[in-house]
Amino acid sequence: MAESHQRSYLRDSSGPRPVDTSSSRDKARSSKRPKDNDDKSSQRPKRDSNRRSPRKDSHRQKHSSTQSTEPYSERPYFELDVIGQPPVGIALGIPVETSVMISLRLPSADRSITASSIDTSRLFAVASLVADNRTGGEHVPLEAGIMTGQQMFDSVHPIPDECAERLANNEPCRLVLGYFSFPQMLIRQSGAYRIRTTLIKMSTSGEGGGSSVLAIDSEPIKVERRSIATPRRHQRVCS
Repeated sequence: MAESHQRSYLRDSSGPRPVDTSSSRDKARSSKRPKDNDDKSSQRPKRDSNRRSPRKDSHRQKHSSTQSTEPYSERPYFELDVIGQPPVGIALGIPVETSVMISLRLPSADRSITASSIDTSRLFAVASLVADNRTGGEHVPLEAGIMTGQQMFDSVHPIPDECAERLANNEPCRLVLGYFSFPQMLIRQSGAYRIRTTLIKMSTSGEGGGSSVLAIDSEPIKVERRSIATPRRHQRVCS
């Protein structure tokens, strides 16, 4: 069947004239469709922007967490360095000794800061013995009676000015404060050991307590029951 068209008449000054209602409907529909497409296209950027926004927020959170750790890396901190290594091997009953240098690592070179301006009166070091684990594991502390000596606890001794100046030129960000010395220590059992030097900072409360700051171990020492040569490692104070 042929599609029927409805006609209506419009009156104006020139008289009545027919109007095709179906064509006017088609025009109305076609005029509405682009508008719908425009509405959809206008909504797409909004959805895309909402999807991208979490990435921007996550980037900001990472950046803020990085900034929170920066002040800690800018603070000075203590360092220990063994400048007098004990012998590689000794006979049982032969005393050993070691010395350790203490320095302050600065965030940047500052020649206005000197060792005399740093208060080291509350800094002490204690020497102890640990078992040498050649497999690379943790060095286990041993009981105090295995190693004895007249001086197992020491305060900071000043380093000669010429040595301090030379070290400052080699490492401008490292301020040498002094050294600790532990002479005439006796290891009373054979075995493989290391001498551990622990830095202790005494509290300011006046109660006599203190806290451990850091520690460093010497090179291995082999103690044997037979008489052997005792080669000494090179001591590097001003190297």
